[in-house]
Parts: sequence; C-alpha cells; structure tokens
Amino acid sequence: MNRKKVTSTDVAKKAGVSQSAVSMILNKKYNVSFSRETIQRVEKAAEELGYSMDKKKEKQGVRMRGTIFVVCPNFTNPYYFSLIQGIEKTAQKSKYDVFLCNTRRDYQTEEKYLKKIEKLNPSGLIYTFSPTFPELLMQIAQKIPVVLIGEKNGAQGLDTVELNSEKTGRMVAEHLLELGHRKAAFLSTSLTPRQSARRARIRGFCQAFEKAGYGDTVYVRSLPEEMDVLFQEVDMEYRAGYELALTTLREIPGLTAMAGTNDMVALGIRDALLAEHYKIPEDISVIGCDNLLIEGMKGIDLTTVEHYTPKKGEDACEILLENISSRQKRESRERGMIYHLEYEPRLVVRGSTGYPRSF
Repeated sequence: MNRKKVTSTDVAKKAGVSQSAVSMILNKKYNVSFSRETIQRVEKAAEELGYSMDKKKEKQGVRMRGTIFVVCPNFTNPYYFSLIQGIEKTAQKSKYDVFLCNTRRDYQTEEKYLKKIEKLNPSGLIYTFSPTFPELLMQIAQKIPVVLIGEKNGAQGLDTVELNSEKTGRMVAEHLLELGHRKAAFLSTSLTPRQSARRARIRGFCQAFEKAGYGDTVYVRSLPEEMDVLFQEVDMEYRAGYELALTTLREIPGLTAMAGTNDMVALGIRDALLAEHYKIPEDISVIGCDNLLIEGMKGIDLTTVEHYTPKKGEDACEILLENISSRQKRESRERGMIYHLEYEPRLVVRGSTGYPRSF
C-alpha cells in the first residue's frame, strides 16, 4: 500500500492553525507573534504526521552528485568523440555519469547551458573548447571543479589540458618545406576571434614559410566568419575543405601542397583533388591535423599530426576527479596551484605527402 504524502495542509488541519502559520513556525520565521502553545501544537502535529521541513530543504538543495557535464561545440567532428571516449572511460572507473552538451557553436545555446549547469550544481564540468563566456565559466569554477581542454594560454585561472597549436602549424609547414614545397595553401573553417586554435595553427604555418623565405607563396583560405554558426551540417568541415580546395585550385595555379586545419578539412581537400583528377601526392600533397582513426586506413593514408586526443580526455577527467575529491574532503589546494598539462604534437607521415615534381 502506498503511503499518503504528508503536506503542510495536513499539519495545519491537525494543529488547528493556518497553513501560512505552519510554514512560518516550522521554518522558524516568526514574522508575527505565536504563542508558545501554538508553536508546540504545530511541532507536535508535524512530528505525529511524519512531516519534516528538513527533508523539504534537503530536496530543494539537492545537487547532481556523481555527474560530470561535458560541453562540446559540435558532434560533427570525430575529434570530439575521441575526447569524450577518454573522459567517459576515466569517469566510469570512478562511478561518475557523464552528461553531454552540444552548443552547435551557437552563443545563446552555450550561455543557456552554462546557466543551467550552474543551477544544477553537478560534481564537475569539462569544457572542450575556448569559452565564449569566460567570466561565467570562472563564476561556475568558484562552485564546482572545472577543467578546460583547449589552446595553450587559452584561459587564466582554470585547470587546463593544452595543445600548442602554433607549434602544430609550424610542424606541418616544416614537413612540407623539408620535402621541397614552396607554394602551399592552408585551408580552414571560419576564423572568428574565439577560434584561437585555428588561428594559432595558421600563424605557425605562415611563420615557418616566412622564416624559410617563402612568405609570398603561402596562401590562407577560410570560410566567412558567419559560417562558424550557420554552417553546422554533419559534413560541415569536410565540405569546407572540399569547396575551398576547388576555389583555391582555380585562383592559385601551381600549388604543390595543401594543408587542412584539421583532418576533416583535409579529407575534403583530398576528395576535391581526386575529383579534379589530381594525383596525391605526385601532383599535390595533402596534410591534416588530429590523427583520427580513419586517416590511417587503406586508401586514405593521410599525413597528419598526432596530439593524443583520447589521452587528453582521460587526463582532463583525472584532474577533475582529483579536484572533486579534494573538495569533498574539504582539502584546499596549495594557494595559486593550477594544472597546465601540455601535450607535445607528433608528426605522422603517411602516403599523402611527398616530394613535388619540380624538386
């Protein structure tokens, strides 16, 4: 048999007082004077009926213990699934559940998620990209542990698992230069101010060509800034590489190499070149960044840069769990202590890059 839920109305009837009086007395809020007899009558009625304001307060103040929220900008790039895989693997070992939030690179959606997360008060939060609202994220970090997976020096005052994307771009350029490429293009999705990693990769790429004396023969092509939000189909990054490659081939004859800001863009470049009957790498070399699983498969064989994506997810979650444990034990970190874990990128040379014909 189901037991009837006891309400403040039941207490009021049994004690013979108003419901508002019951609420004030049990909450110890005496906005008006109550006789000692009335107070005792209400407290006795509540006790006999099994009604407890403490339980109500506990319910209202409940937090999502044992839950970690992960905020991503999109799920169209397998890079983020690799991160999530590492996070979930580590979280599940410690019996934590993982909730995923996809902002779709929409500012309002990102802000809405942050405000909801702050209210829900989970055990922790992992952010997988440069936040559009760093002040709000810092505000949340005062209440719950937060770890950012992102660009080196992308945020101050937060635990961060970092990649130096400028070094990554430079590594891509140096590989092409060593092979003898002198006229190359770097193709990217939108370069909005918040896309610090993309801009850093391009900066490193161009600086390497300039240092080698070929700054005038390196070309950057990207989608318009507004496409960062609007262009969110499943194949968005692949299509960006494909369309930009076709446009670049028409505008800049004589290119011997094309680099994509990530592997999905590079795959689009590859297929556009093949559709136009170019041979890879004999006519044009192609290189990406991320080392997704499919890049090493037969027939794709894409040269890329490894930066240990699943491991970054694992380490970010380990740092978060350590912080959660410290707060639960009411232990405080040494003053000013912030984690900055940086990964060293590694070039993975495959069959999509080679010497140019004229070399």
